[in-house]
Amino acid sequence: MINRAKLRGKALDEDCKRANISRYEYGEKDDRLFCFGLYGDLNDDIQPKCSRCKAYVGNAEPLKEGEQEDKICQK
Repeated sequence: MINRAKLRGKALDEDCKRANISRYEYGEKDDRLFCFGLYGDLNDDIQPKCSRCKAYVGNAEPLKEGEQEDKICQK
């Protein structure tokens, strides 16, 4: 499983640890973890750090073909 910290390329901060998680964005073989991001308390705008984060579900991209096959073999 590829966790959010690896997708981000850095350690998760405290805000990230309380964000809602998403899995299987591109089917049952895609077990990467994404998050729905954090929004401002007074508005519905996503925080800037989330919009730039690779672990944010809005930035999710399909696995490359070889990555899916590798993940299946590892299980």
